[in-house]
Amino acid sequence: MISLAAVVLLAACRQDTPPAAGAGAEKPVLRHDDAVRALLQERYGAPAQLTGKWAQQLEDPGTGSARPVQRALCADHGITLGGNRYRMLAVCTGYANATSIELGTTDFIVLHEAADGSMCLAAELPGRASGADGQPGSISTVQVGAGAWAYQIDDELVAVGSRTRHRAWLLFDGGDRLADAGWLRVHWDNHNAIECNAAGHCAPGTLALDLDIRPDDSQPAVPYWPLRVTESGRDCHGRTNRTHTVTYDPAQARYLIPADLQREECR
Repeated sequence: MISLAAVVLLAACRQDTPPAAGAGAEKPVLRHDDAVRALLQERYGAPAQLTGKWAQQLEDPGTGSARPVQRALCADHGITLGGNRYRMLAVCTGYANATSIELGTTDFIVLHEAADGSMCLAAELPGRASGADGQPGSISTVQVGAGAWAYQIDDELVAVGSRTRHRAWLLFDGGDRLADAGWLRVHWDNHNAIECNAAGHCAPGTLALDLDIRPDDSQPAVPYWPLRVTESGRDCHGRTNRTHTVTYDPAQARYLIPADLQREECR
């Protein structure tokens, strides 16, 4: 019964008209942690919990057999936007017996808290892939404006001769969706590559670039803060120490990231 009540409550947030008076009189009103726990159990089964990991078996369509996974509530943060209270949740899923290139997945869920403390679904983005070895990337929440918060996803990719770390953002500004707002590389090196010049002289790669990325809250009342990005280290052309300002475009629901900051190789 608690899971059924959660479904009714969480769906009501999407309705254009309020329910008739007394329509929910026979349903329990779930609040705060009770509503979150009910949502998790309705979606992921009885083992779901607010803290720690829970194990499950999922049917693998590729093999037709069950596969063990571990899930956890990997982000849970209360925020206020436009006078409304929300709760930003992320449920991470890791896959057993994964290859090194297999990704984990994360379900992102934002709940709206009504004046009476009950919760309903405001926005969601399920099944976002990230990470490696079957485990999703690191998930955190960060304020990115007076009117916006974001899920921040950090993960690492190790390829032949190189290693990169990426950061992506899913932005929520009080609407009914999570915007895939873009990504940046926060580290890039080719220390394990061998570079050879025209004369046949070979040496390890010298590329080692780090990007420090911070929301610029110097004007705190601005709805969407720009990102202040500082490059340091050695890039494709030698030593560098540059600062960029990356703005957010609400019309496109994306950060306007220069192509040079997302290059995949030296040219």
